[in-house]
Amino acid sequence: MPPVQLALTGGASVDTSICTPSPLDPAIREFVAQELYKRYKHIRASIDQNNEPTTSKDASLQNTWEFLPEHLKASTRAQAEDIPRKLGLVGYFMAKADDEMTNGLQSIEKFTPDQLEYLGEVEHDRWVAERIKSGWQVAEQRDSSSRETPFFVPYVELEQKWKDVDKFMVEGVIDILGLSGYRVFRRGPGTKFVRTNVRTVVNL
Repeated sequence: MPPVQLALTGGASVDTSICTPSPLDPAIREFVAQELYKRYKHIRASIDQNNEPTTSKDASLQNTWEFLPEHLKASTRAQAEDIPRKLGLVGYFMAKADDEMTNGLQSIEKFTPDQLEYLGEVEHDRWVAERIKSGWQVAEQRDSSSRETPFFVPYVELEQKWKDVDKFMVEGVIDILGLSGYRVFRRGPGTKFVRTNVRTVVNL
């Protein structure tokens, strides 16, 4: 099978400058990753409600976090570590609820539908790049044990149910951070999210 080449372009802009986001606090990384994993299993169960997860070749649906294959744990940790970048793309940042730097700033309770659609695409692009780097290959059926997937396609070409998975994962970020003792804030009173075109090109 020929190597997979991926080119990602696009982004979002805000009307004030955005600093490079601080990395995710290592103290909460494992907790956030485990909560993301629970959320993924939940949305996949709703999609696969007519198929018992135990009969699936998707190893990520068959294990608790403790027994999840290490490469899938690493993938979920990478998703957690990408949270500050995603927040920055829409003009937000995360901070501890009692952090003095947040005084006077507006806290965010949920993403807008437009932000969710954009960040769902951002997450898909990140996931594709991470999977390719980890040695996954294109196949007709998804098999986590063999690192095979049919989803190396641009976000716009995904079935709606798989787009919804990406958006569902992003949607839970604010609540998961809340459980970790963090809140999400808008960077400033004049900061607004402006979506620009996002294009994913996957050459197989």
